[in-house]
Amino acid sequence: MYYAFSFPLIYILSSFKEEDYVDGVDIKNTCIAHRALVVDDTRDFTATLAIIFLIPCVFFLKKYKLKSIHINILTLAIISYSIWRFYLRLNIC
Repeated sequence: MYYAFSFPLIYILSSFKEEDYVDGVDIKNTCIAHRALVVDDTRDFTATLAIIFLIPCVFFLKKYKLKSIHINILTLAIISYSIWRFYLRLNIC
């Protein structure tokens, strides 16, 4: 249940309002939208919130001592998804 709630929360925290302006004609992707339109990037604050929100994942891993394959995969997926949403998708452009 916690993991199902984590993915949409990371998506919401890592989004910026200028992503809505991507139309495929003038602004082709989020990289161009971020460079051209974002004045105040609040993802610094929201990335910290997301990291704090991921702390229970570490407790789940410690509780099950890395023996549950499902929790290991889900934790790795959440960490990978948050790294992609907050850092890599705009730095790779």
